Amino acid sequence: MSRYFNETRNADKWTEALTDKLDIKDLLSPIEVDKDVAEEPAEPSLNAPGRLILPIPKDIPLLTRKDETLGHATESYRTLRTRLLRMQAAQGIRSIVFSSALSGEGKTLTTLNLALCCTQIPNLRVMVVDADFRGRGLTRLLGSPTGPGLSDLLAGTATRDQAVLATNLPNLCVVPAGATTESPTELFATAKWKEFIGWASETFKIVLIDSPPAFPLADFELISAACDGVVLVIRGGSTNRELILRASAHVDPRKLLGSVFNMSQDSHGSDYHGYAGSPLALKEE
Repeated sequence: MSRYFNETRNADKWTEALTDKLDIKDLLSPIEVDKDVAEEPAEPSLNAPGRLILPIPKDIPLLTRKDETLGHATESYRTLRTRLLRMQAAQGIRSIVFSSALSGEGKTLTTLNLALCCTQIPNLRVMVVDADFRGRGLTRLLGSPTGPGLSDLLAGTATRDQAVLATNLPNLCVVPAGATTESPTELFATAKWKEFIGWASETFKIVLIDSPPAFPLADFELISAACDGVVLVIRGGSTNRELILRASAHVDPRKLLGSVFNMSQDSHGSDYHGYAGSPLALKEE
């Protein structure tokens, strides 16, 4: 337990005086979601954003659930959080794209659960973005909120304040996919995507983007071109080496931060109930 606390303290040096505020009980306790109390986002604030109450589905392993079976997965997400924050301190990365070789690898759940894990650190402002206009998995995990989203923002039919939603977790904002579009690739080819990521990186400490698989679509390359880093999610015991290599070839090697092995097994053969497992292989600079 103390090992996780010490690693987190080392990773957070980039936040002034943050280590003095961390409490091991905050870092290792379940994530609490209060449906009744509205929390105002910390500064810098958005201009009257919409507010989303995060769902707590019984059949999806989100870390907001109070479920003892999520214990191993929760520790793995904390390890991933620590390693990413350490890399952020060393390299200054803010925007991170999560992708995979194929659909169904667990990248969407990994993205949202990592964001939930990051919100446990005081003053660590997090934004999660659904940039997978074809799959829209993150938007479904958020309860399929109505109203504008990222596609509307990029198309110029919605403002940033309309697309960005605050949540009942004070450190977390989300951007759903928005209206269905027949030309997702063209939307990411505009300057609006780069401008949005630039604004998000200045406003939030970390921006996590759920993207489509790395190939064969062009969406991923356009999405990742505007961002600082890429993490590939790999389904343990399922995705073959050739597909992983093909996916890696679509990533700028300067931006590839590493990979997350999903649905892997621990040393005792437990399958972590199909959730994020270890190892969590990220490059250490």
